[in-house]
Amino acid sequence: MYKQTLTCFLALLLSAVVCAQEIRLQKGNVTDNVRINDSTNATYAVYLPKSYNVEKPAPVIFLLAQDGKGREAVQLFRQTAEDQYYVIAASNQKMENDSIQEDILQTVKFMNGFYRTIKVDPNLLYIAGINKGAEIASALPLINENISGVLAMNKTWINGKFIENRKKPYVFSAISGTRDFSRFGLLEVAEFLEGEDFPTEVNYFEGGPESWPDTYTINNAVAKFTLEAMKNDGREKNDTIINTIFKNEIKAIDNLISNGAYYTAFLQLKKAEEKFDDFNRFDDQLKNLKKRIRKDRTFKQQRRKWFDVKEEEAFQKEDYAHFLEMDILTNNFDNIGWWAEQMENLKAGQQQKNTIERNMAYRLENYLNDLVSATYNNVIVSESFIDTKIFISILKTIVDKQNPEGYLSIIQLAGHDGDAGTAMLYLEDLLKTGYKDFDRLYTIEGILDLQMSTEFNLLIEEYGGEAKYIIFDSEKDTGKNEATRSN
Repeated sequence: MYKQTLTCFLALLLSAVVCAQEIRLQKGNVTDNVRINDSTNATYAVYLPKSYNVEKPAPVIFLLAQDGKGREAVQLFRQTAEDQYYVIAASNQKMENDSIQEDILQTVKFMNGFYRTIKVDPNLLYIAGINKGAEIASALPLINENISGVLAMNKTWINGKFIENRKKPYVFSAISGTRDFSRFGLLEVAEFLEGEDFPTEVNYFEGGPESWPDTYTINNAVAKFTLEAMKNDGREKNDTIINTIFKNEIKAIDNLISNGAYYTAFLQLKKAEEKFDDFNRFDDQLKNLKKRIRKDRTFKQQRRKWFDVKEEEAFQKEDYAHFLEMDILTNNFDNIGWWAEQMENLKAGQQQKNTIERNMAYRLENYLNDLVSATYNNVIVSESFIDTKIFISILKTIVDKQNPEGYLSIIQLAGHDGDAGTAMLYLEDLLKTGYKDFDRLYTIEGILDLQMSTEFNLLIEEYGGEAKYIIFDSEKDTGKNEATRSN
């Protein structure tokens, strides 16, 4: 039923009248806040390349960003749109649904609205997304044959049963941040699809899970779509586009080298050799660049570390998951110090000179944050004992010091339980992070006695807030009373 519902929506999408409404869009500029249809306030941003021609419809890339900042997302793809002739459209809707199905349906409405407005090549439809948007983008071609390719940044989603039902392969192009713990999962999906004879490619950039790739890496990832389409006669072969793609590929490799990521640059170079295998004119330049990288001492050090780190990282992640489960079961407050020490070690690791080790420390911190956050979300809404909820809340403040959620949870839980000392301790820790939503502190339910206390209100004033409950200065108040009596 799930698959049939989505297939019906996508069939409606692709049968939409592409020119049902006319909107003036300026070529070479991002047009924002284009309405999806007259019955909703939902909008999207769109970019038409300067050479856009309705008589020569361009391929389209739909962009899905979890934060709904469509204009910013489109800006990152502008140069790619010009270099490789694409129309770019990005939704301005945030992805806040818990259900992937709801997000897919929301995306389909956006795409449907776009097709009613702008003429593009119906045979060259691509979906790109970052993080949650990448998961939605990855799900769409599994239920619709008309999608030619997916660009998944940082994350992906796959269902092997849907892959078996797919009549023709689509292009899977991935971009992974070297500091993102999801990297290995993304690589496994790419390897699986490659084994199923899907055209695949993985590009790397120096960044974490919340980072967008640089424009050169985006250009390279989209180039996989372009070259595959030319190879299969879906697009006319164009030497100017191919030469530009190659130049951007080299620039991306040079960027990695300048950032000290020699082994990652080497992996990108091997990928480039495969990508341009049919173009002999690039052979010499690729060979010379390969020699340059391999001669560097740093490359040799990083190559040795690359494989050691993968195993070490896997063991460390297993330890984190195991000890967290055990500590939650036993409310092991004695082990809080150990968790704090792990975070300190990861922070120290992020200062390592060796790029491979440094990136591993970032990935492990990212993984630990995600693991604790997921556990926190489950425990807080469960019927677990209050000690268990306080324990996981404390861990959340350790792995994500700037996030107020864990602190607020402890203040409420401890305050409601009559442990004013713990509540006040974490209230001050929260305020030390720069937290300024003082009104929210007075709306925490179940701790009215604490909120009315002198200590609570004095602390609010100390950190720049306005005490909601009046605090009397005992000495001044006594003087006023004496004066009143003498009169």
